[in-house]
Amino acid sequence: MPQQLVKVLNRRTTDGKISMWGILHLNSNGGRLAGWLCDSWTEAGASASEVLLPRLCWLSKEDDKFYLAYLNIPFVGNSKLELGDVDKDIEPRREAFMRAALAEWENEYFTTQGVQVT
Repeated sequence: MPQQLVKVLNRRTTDGKISMWGILHLNSNGGRLAGWLCDSWTEAGASASEVLLPRLCWLSKEDDKFYLAYLNIPFVGNSKLELGDVDKDIEPRREAFMRAALAEWENEYFTTQGVQVT
């Protein structure tokens, strides 16, 4: 049976011309962190060398790697998140920006849940 995920935190941020959103998911069986579904891009006005096209990713908490992610939304029934391969082409500045924001949001989540983060 596929893993069932529960959304527990949803955030969005912009820093200069780069933006992103992320949704933290828990595994419904055991309540452990499963990962982050996230997307990042550059806003209008970024120079050609700065442009980051939107890219849907899954940051797995199992191995701390970004995977390409695809939403399978049928006409009828439940949608599914499908994971592709590890994103080997992720741009270093995209990855750094996303990791920093996701770490901040994760610490925020733990703090609101009363978990001590060191």
